[in-house]
Amino acid sequence: MQNWFTTHLAEMTMIIGLLLLVVEVWLLGLSTIVLLATGVAAVLAGLLAMLGVLPETVTVMFSATGIGAGLLTAALWQPLKRLQRGARSPDNTHSDFIGLTLTLTEPLTSAHPATIKYSGVTWQLVLSGSCHDASLQAGDKVRVIGVDVGRFTVEPAGEAESSH
Repeated sequence: MQNWFTTHLAEMTMIIGLLLLVVEVWLLGLSTIVLLATGVAAVLAGLLAMLGVLPETVTVMFSATGIGAGLLTAALWQPLKRLQRGARSPDNTHSDFIGLTLTLTEPLTSAHPATIKYSGVTWQLVLSGSCHDASLQAGDKVRVIGVDVGRFTVEPAGEAESSH
């Protein structure tokens, strides 16, 4: 067994790299950079060993994979962080909550968000950017126009009919 493993070390390194990439993509949904970088580095190290660029030894394969993963992580860290930040929409306008009318239980201004309990969840209510000068009181009705995690973006309920 030892002889087969050392004879096929480049192929084994590539297979391990591919398995790491499968776990990263299918199970984790590209959520970690560690498995992505290590998988790519292992595939590249195995390929370089198969081409004769790197000696096919356990030490070289581990070292090349580790160094490659470190370099890939350093190179991809900022671009992937920007990609994660940019993927999130500020207000989800595709939700069953859109159009929901709520009655305020406390005052709401652009400077002071309110909270409301709806469907067993405490939601933060924030005024839409187009209503930055509005000042709403407890008892006023608002319409949900955007949804984010734990947050409803709202406007006064009569707002859709007016040109505000």
